[in-house]
Amino acid sequence: MKKLFVLLLVLLMSVANTVSASKSRFKDPNYKFSNITNIYLAEAAYKPYDNSEDFRADSDPVQRTLNALRTAMAKNNKYLAVPPDGPEKARLDLILTVHRLGTFTYWREPWTEETYENKKYEKKDKHGNKTTYTVPVRKVIQHPGKWITDAYAEIEFTLKDRNTGRTVYDCRDDRKRTDESGYDGMLNRISADFVNDLK
Repeated sequence: MKKLFVLLLVLLMSVANTVSASKSRFKDPNYKFSNITNIYLAEAAYKPYDNSEDFRADSDPVQRTLNALRTAMAKNNKYLAVPPDGPEKARLDLILTVHRLGTFTYWREPWTEETYENKKYEKKDKHGNKTTYTVPVRKVIQHPGKWITDAYAEIEFTLKDRNTGRTVYDCRDDRKRTDESGYDGMLNRISADFVNDLK
């Protein structure tokens, strides 16, 4: 059992090096989100806090986020009204803020990784019956130096009741992934999670 625990711990640590996420959320428990079909885009802005030269921001982070959000809403039979459409049919105003959407590429020096892989063994008991058991075996891997790309997506959704001006929902979703293919997958998941939360 101890060996299995050690193996699981090693696997979790290796995953933690490539993916991270944090989310802060407020949702009014008394508001009937399930009745909401139309949402009006009251404001959409890019407010970055990472202005370093090494960070490559998306060329149009707000539009890319809106595209992902519209797709997620359409899949759930919801509609995002965007100016010049009017807000008449919507009960909620959305304030969308993109804090970070882009990639950061850096050089990683050669490193040594210690992993475990399962090895199966067979033995016979005193009655001649075969028993198979698995033991994690330590394996050391030498990695060459390489360029690594981390993709970032950090989006904030604020919903206000149009009649009262009261904030009924606020969520800031921050994700990072070591992924050369970019941040589109994370952005799609952030948008889908937001829409699924309005139930």
